[in-house]
Amino acid sequence: MSELAHPWIYTLARADVDGAFPAPIVEALYRLGIAPGGLSDIDPEHIYLNNPIWKRPYVLRTDGSLFVALPQLIFSFPFVIMEALMDGHLHLETAYESARANYLEEAIMAHVATAMPSAEIYRGVAWVDPDTGKVWENDIVAVVGNFIFIFEAKSGRIKDASRRGGTLSLRKNFKELFVEPGEQSGRLENYLNTRQQNAQLRLKSTSKPVDLRLDKPKIVFTFSICIEHFAALTSARHYLKELGLVSDHTPWAPVLSLGELQMISQFLDSEVSFIHYLTRRATLEQVFDFEGDEQDLLSAYLTNGLWVDKDALDGRKIVFFGADDPVRRHKIARSDRTVVELHGISLSPMWDAIVRDIYNRKDQRHRFDIINVILNQQPPALAELERRVRRFRRGVSLPDGDMAFLKFPIGSKLFALAIHFSKRMPDEHEWQDLGRNLVGMLMPEGGGVECATFAFVRRSRNATFDRASFYRYIQRPNSDQDG
Repeated sequence: MSELAHPWIYTLARADVDGAFPAPIVEALYRLGIAPGGLSDIDPEHIYLNNPIWKRPYVLRTDGSLFVALPQLIFSFPFVIMEALMDGHLHLETAYESARANYLEEAIMAHVATAMPSAEIYRGVAWVDPDTGKVWENDIVAVVGNFIFIFEAKSGRIKDASRRGGTLSLRKNFKELFVEPGEQSGRLENYLNTRQQNAQLRLKSTSKPVDLRLDKPKIVFTFSICIEHFAALTSARHYLKELGLVSDHTPWAPVLSLGELQMISQFLDSEVSFIHYLTRRATLEQVFDFEGDEQDLLSAYLTNGLWVDKDALDGRKIVFFGADDPVRRHKIARSDRTVVELHGISLSPMWDAIVRDIYNRKDQRHRFDIINVILNQQPPALAELERRVRRFRRGVSLPDGDMAFLKFPIGSKLFALAIHFSKRMPDEHEWQDLGRNLVGMLMPEGGGVECATFAFVRRSRNATFDRASFYRYIQRPNSDQDG
């Protein structure tokens, strides 16, 4: 209404433009103008993904002036405006594509390093497929504890033909940007899973070996990070299934835009929560189908830690509508990400203290594994377990025996938390046998189990727990169990 009521404020006379800028810039500005009637021949169906005013945001008036109807458009669509101006300048286009690719990888490295200060991060990891001899490369690999995060950077853009609804171009473009990254990272995941400690990786730039410490089973999580993004359309896998671009057996890496990765890092400004969110996000579609974008999913996490009961859904799809209020606010991220804050997850006092204790034990190589097991349990069940621990330490006898369990399945994995109540500290051998036997009992059919085990001694001087251990067993095709 302001532009219509006071058009003179938003109108630039040609003489003023000529006086303010050199001729090449004036020419470029007028190339961004559309004269009245200039859109009469466009197909209205193309507007949804290829709105012409995204590229040319000014109205060219008959007197030669430029009317800036929506001043914010130049900030909303800077890439398409600049790309249109580069059209036909081959050297500039080539340099621009290279700059996009370099910037995206550098930005991913920066965000991941900030959000996960405990991680070792590698850029340009190369390895040789032992079956074919072909050399493959993965863009960003981050290792924290026993978690490996693979980020494939896709700096390409959606072509105009795709935006206009050209089916073949759209399918090809979407496959390059949103499907192939999952296949690329899936190859590395399969290589690590099958070769394990025999896997050999190196930095492409220097040929220096990359040691991911694969002597113990690692869990791999894969993501695709793009500059181009279509919000809900690329956030949910089922849309790409409907396009016929993926199947149930296609390796999948959730698609995030660079802006969304920054948003997650900004709101989850505690390393513990950032890592937990990524582990849940990577397997989210094993739990339920949804319609929504990353703002909705992050908001759901900030609300209840993305705790979803798959059985209660009974196959229903979740549709997020107006659900992103928690992230539509200003947030200044803390600089120290090692401060433990559990965003979106409310733990009872004892378990909150245990998470902080475990995180601060840098010599505990399973600290992130154990924390994830705790965060993947139902908070009310954890609170009830704390009440049992406190009764036991007060000397109250427990009629249910000296063991207590919590279990919660997420996708193909079962997360189990076991508590051993003891009048004395169990010795190391006894403790290891107890843990292995528990995992064997809990092993699901055709999946994996991640089990954290705690010992609580009755007359203990420890404020939290007395002993902790972690076991991971994974059933892989044509292989034995790994522990």
